[in-house]
Amino acid sequence: MPRDPERRSRTLPFDLRGGGRPPRSASSQLSRVLLGFLSVLVFAVTAGGWAVYTYANGRIGQVNLDLGDDRPEESEGATNFLLVGTDSRAGLEGQRSDTTILAHFGEDETVTMLSIPRDTYVTIPEYTDTDGRKHARHKAKFNSAISDGGPSLLVRTIESLTNMRIDHYVSMDLAGFKSITDAIGGVDVCVLPSDHKEFVAENGRTSRNTNDPMSGFVGGPGTVHVGGEQALAFVRQRHGLPGGDMDRIRRQQQFMGAVFHKVVGGGVLTNPSQLEQLLSTATGALTLDDNTDLLDLRKLATRLKGIASGGVGMQTLPTHPPTRAEGAVNDRGEILVGGQRVSVQFYNPADLERIVAPLGGSTGSAPGAGGADATEVAVQVFNGSGIAGLAADAVDELNGKGFRATNAGNASTSNYVTSRVRFGTGLDAAAATLQTLVPGARLESDPGIDGLQLILGSSFDGIADVPVTAPAAAPAATGAETAAAGTTAAGTVPGAPAPPAAATPPPPPNCTY
Repeated sequence: MPRDPERRSRTLPFDLRGGGRPPRSASSQLSRVLLGFLSVLVFAVTAGGWAVYTYANGRIGQVNLDLGDDRPEESEGATNFLLVGTDSRAGLEGQRSDTTILAHFGEDETVTMLSIPRDTYVTIPEYTDTDGRKHARHKAKFNSAISDGGPSLLVRTIESLTNMRIDHYVSMDLAGFKSITDAIGGVDVCVLPSDHKEFVAENGRTSRNTNDPMSGFVGGPGTVHVGGEQALAFVRQRHGLPGGDMDRIRRQQQFMGAVFHKVVGGGVLTNPSQLEQLLSTATGALTLDDNTDLLDLRKLATRLKGIASGGVGMQTLPTHPPTRAEGAVNDRGEILVGGQRVSVQFYNPADLERIVAPLGGSTGSAPGAGGADATEVAVQVFNGSGIAGLAADAVDELNGKGFRATNAGNASTSNYVTSRVRFGTGLDAAAATLQTLVPGARLESDPGIDGLQLILGSSFDGIADVPVTAPAAAPAATGAETAAAGTTAAGTVPGAPAPPAAATPPPPPNCTY
């Protein structure tokens, strides 16, 4: 579809909004990184006017998605973006997708973001590679789609999984961070000291957050000025970080914040040569499909600002290592693929159906209702509304209905409007039960948390007066089971009174491991 030339002359507004929330999912973190990246670009273009916009728009890499005719139908009034974070120049086969998010903009202005873990074992559609060899439909890791068949195969895989049509493809390349930093003379980042046990790789090399031979980053703790190769190493590091991939995304978020402040306050916008170099490198880190341009990115950046206020629903497809009964060849959850042992993650199609069905998608699986009884699961209640006493009242009402709820205090931001029910792996049914008691609440899956979390927004008007199924008597746990399940979201052994959650002071601003 050709672009509308009239769209190019419209003004590009800029709006970047900070904020926090309880422990964030990978999709939330990547969204903030991408929002910061796009905001820097859009702000620089806005400052330069129409001529700069035309220049920048013409330099963004584009890929023609060969998707064929067998695709899901277009959504009435809805738009779907596919957001991809890669570690090589996008648009080419052989790249690696570190993070993939399906962002659904509903007709009712709601935004839902679904993150697909890269090791999820999925069905890859048939495709033809660049050498003309045909590959039949097969099972493989999710991130092999873009590695083997490029963006087109990745989009077709997502559409096949969800039956949702992708309207816009946006890819951000980590390697572009190096050029961006060089263009503005480097930035200052902050590295926290860590007592995390050193990570020892299979090749015997030892990684710490301040000295990682895997990525090449060396620096800190404290403030570190990074540029060039060290900037790239800083955003790439994963080994030796306490939170692994999550801490890597937090580093990327911090880095983009530092870039933004350097651009706005460091004189880059008033220096024509620096501005041109910044636009050249920033646009070089992006790849869009040929039906997407900067005006679409403006729409994306504007809608993603709702992350801070809870206006964006975050979902992560629940996955688990396969058991021996599911085909694993050892206790590490590895399976045999082509005679090779491969570590993968399995998912329940019913879980994916529960997420995509409200968005107009379908997997052909009925959403199951199995899992733990909601009243058997510890519930942390956060007040994200700014209304005093709201969490305490909700805790009292939930405990009166048989739940094991504790007051976790205030959320890290007080401007939530819509309430959230967040749940860990295997607790989808329990979360759905809790959701029925909080009218208007949204479900968010996050395998990084234990138990349930209820984040109250300003629209919360009390726990609904509906019946809750009485909890079944739990069988006595073995010592191993108790050790595995002993720490819940409230930090207690199941069945024991839960103490109030201790407040954890936040780290210094713009500082991470």
